Amino acid sequence: MKEIVILSGKGGVGKSSLTASLGYSLSKEYKIVMADTDVDAPNLDLVLGARLRESHEIKSSEKAIIDYERCSGCMKCIDVCRFSSIMGTEKPVVIRFSCEGCGACAIVCPEEAIAIRDVVNGWITIFDTDNMLLVSGTLHIGESSSGRLVDVVKKTAKEEAERRGADLILTDGPPGIGCPVIASMKCSDYLIAVTEPTPSALHDLKKLLEVAGYFKVPVGIVINKAGIHVKSRQAILDFAEFKGMPVLTEVPYDMSVPQAIACAMPVVKAYPQSPASNAIFGLADKMKRIIAGMCNGQ
Repeated sequence: MKEIVILSGKGGVGKSSLTASLGYSLSKEYKIVMADTDVDAPNLDLVLGARLRESHEIKSSEKAIIDYERCSGCMKCIDVCRFSSIMGTEKPVVIRFSCEGCGACAIVCPEEAIAIRDVVNGWITIFDTDNMLLVSGTLHIGESSSGRLVDVVKKTAKEEAERRGADLILTDGPPGIGCPVIASMKCSDYLIAVTEPTPSALHDLKKLLEVAGYFKVPVGIVINKAGIHVKSRQAILDFAEFKGMPVLTEVPYDMSVPQAIACAMPVVKAYPQSPASNAIFGLADKMKRIIAGMCNGQ
């Protein structure tokens, strides 16, 4: 079983819609479990028109909890908290949304009145879509530890994949280069880096690939909305050639894509003859060869 993760560096480049269509295309040949690790704003289920199967809360964050029966009100915890997450005059009060659960307050408390405990900070949802399963994570508003929640999503997706005898996990990752991106990328077998022909997208693509270099993950680049800016498109092609990275495909700007999203369908399902669908079908064929190579140890 292999895992392909799809990331973008910059948000809004069409990563989730591409993931949905690629998953739908590959599911004709492989048994696939999809994972949405953009836990701050998951939306892969919307693009796929997925059907809810089950949902449950997850404890993937730690917070300081004060036992006021033991607290003497010495306020040493306020002085030691570098995040200013404890306030008060007579008794300390933990500000939940800024507490990082570092444990410094628990160490200095002379009454041992503070404990660091797991708290609910999100939920895991499992969806059915066509002949695939989707595991999605959602972080509660204002909560922290998005990277740890991503770990839970990936672990759940792997367990479901093993249970179903899946061939492939296809992960739709978050934008940026922060903790949830790193958690999405680790232990993956291949990275598809999606970008668009704009200067900001190329800038963020470079940052993403710099991070990917630390994990030594093979990378292929997809240019989405190709043609909207000729100069930027050429800059991406020149950068890819300089880095020796393949451009897997160029998906043209196509109004069929937003129309398909409005219908809660991947574009390859809603408009299989569209220019965007043809490019994505070509990408799927290339990924089949790459997957075969990975399975053969190449």
